[in-house]
Amino acid sequence: MPRTLPINPRFRRIYQQLSGVDLATSGPEELSLEDLGLGDPQNPRGELLFGTYSPQGLERALRSYGLLQRVEERVGPTELRVQAEDPYRPRISLWSRRFYVPVIDVALRKATGAEVGLEDALATVPLLYVDALLLQNPGRAFDWHRPPLPGQSHPGLALSAPLLELLMLMAHRTGAEALALTPSTFAAACVYDRRFVFVDGAAQGRFLALREAGGKRPRWLLAWAVELGCMRDAEGQPAPFTPMPMVAPVNRRLLRAFEAKPWADARERLRRQPLTLDEESLQQRFPWERMPPGPPPERLAELLGYDPLAPVMAH
Repeated sequence: MPRTLPINPRFRRIYQQLSGVDLATSGPEELSLEDLGLGDPQNPRGELLFGTYSPQGLERALRSYGLLQRVEERVGPTELRVQAEDPYRPRISLWSRRFYVPVIDVALRKATGAEVGLEDALATVPLLYVDALLLQNPGRAFDWHRPPLPGQSHPGLALSAPLLELLMLMAHRTGAEALALTPSTFAAACVYDRRFVFVDGAAQGRFLALREAGGKRPRWLLAWAVELGCMRDAEGQPAPFTPMPMVAPVNRRLLRAFEAKPWADARERLRRQPLTLDEESLQQRFPWERMPPGPPPERLAELLGYDPLAPVMAH
């Protein structure tokens, strides 16, 4: 059975305490669910997000869970922005007033199991699909304790775990049976791995084989090795990461699909295929221009072929 983590008990209690009125009303004076609108000029039909949330109700929920406060501890005051021309395909952004960029940016939509590769009875299950997800702290700089990952412009907020939990609770509240997404990089899949599984068992097995091939090397370094095409199979051929859909079930019915023998057999078959990191190739391709200034830690210098006298490198 795939490893899954329970939702934070405190979040579950808050979820139960928040009523439909709390989430749908625009202000404390409004006590009815009738004729409620988003209050957004881009949404003239005045529909609630997924039939459940007004922007004010969404902000109320995020503060109840403590997520907004934790973000503001890191980046200062924020502003919640909701784009909802289609209330079933919203984009929810939390903007930093200090840096004037989004620090959280999430694009969501309704989907079905068939869209992510689920079959038979699960093809029609409703899903909450994450089209895009960004968390960043523009007020921090990268260093050798936390170098940039592929695709990162700024360090993260270190809040992906609670945000994903809240998105899973949103999926449950809106009637979806899972949260779904497609990680664009191996590094992103490593973040999602704690709660998500690949719909395809072979994709799950290949991901596990890549992760285990890193041994005791730092996860960020393995992420770059995968991104730069430096992983090899037993025949010396490239072993890339291929983006494939992942799901985080919110009920037992969907979880049982990943206990089935065909899925588990495909996972184990790919997982057992030995992969290795081509260190020479990594040294040749390593993106020094993206790295923090100064020399890397001693334990990494030899592995990366660090040359402090090389004039073309950004160290």
